[in-house]
Amino acid sequence: MAAVEKLFQSKKCLELTSLDWLLDHHKAKEQERRQMVAGLDLKPGDVVLDLACGPGLWALLMAEKVAPIGRIIGIDFTPDLIEYAIKNLENEPHRDIIEFIEGDLYFIPFKDNTFDVVFFGNTLAYVTDPLKALEEQKRVLKKGGRLVAKDFDGAIIIFHPIDVYLSLKVLTATARGLKGNPLQPRFDNFVGRKMHGLLLKAGFKDVSTTTYAISKTVPLKPETKRYIAGNAEWYVKTAAPYLSEEDVCQWRAHFDPTCDEYILDLEEFYFCMVEMVTIGTL
Repeated sequence: MAAVEKLFQSKKCLELTSLDWLLDHHKAKEQERRQMVAGLDLKPGDVVLDLACGPGLWALLMAEKVAPIGRIIGIDFTPDLIEYAIKNLENEPHRDIIEFIEGDLYFIPFKDNTFDVVFFGNTLAYVTDPLKALEEQKRVLKKGGRLVAKDFDGAIIIFHPIDVYLSLKVLTATARGLKGNPLQPRFDNFVGRKMHGLLLKAGFKDVSTTTYAISKTVPLKPETKRYIAGNAEWYVKTAAPYLSEEDVCQWRAHFDPTCDEYILDLEEFYFCMVEMVTIGTL
């Protein structure tokens, strides 16, 4: 999510530069991500493109499904993330079937009809021209191949036991903030609901969407606390122009471990957000 805050825009797309945030994000949701990968019906021998792969964490999960004769190729245009992904392969059991290279999602450096599956995870929210990106993915897919788009919808997020009225004020103010002051570089906090229609518009067939609830309760791992608190801070920072100072202070106190109102260690704490996996066939 844009809690990363360290994004910059090239002429073609966006670059996530916060490796620590990406690692926390993955560790916080690894169990659910394994469930998502299990639902993709990947088969041994499949050749998969992990497009905008970042530090290569999804590739490792998918490699377990296509081994021993399949292949995973990860592409990202961020050199530091590709460097991390390659180094992280050293102790991986399926490292021989995984490759990471630099590349542009609008100009994928492979021939037509190369891949059985294109996985496009956590990226549509940042893409300035989604249909152009999907057309390029169609080009490199084999006939009958599948595009898997995975993202989230930030309108549905729960931080309990924060007062519901305060939560709804923050969510509403966030939507106002994004509409009134669109982020530069681009970030669509509500892209999850749009993926099904985007794939249909791009000409994919048999489009289906599965929704996953990402739920967290105590005890929370340190990386999960950082991930949740980072999300909460992004929401209130985006919403702040449309909130009172009291609302902002009250919200932040719930995520400050030095405050009595801190909630991330409470027995009744509950966090939930939704993510979507949309699959279309060429």
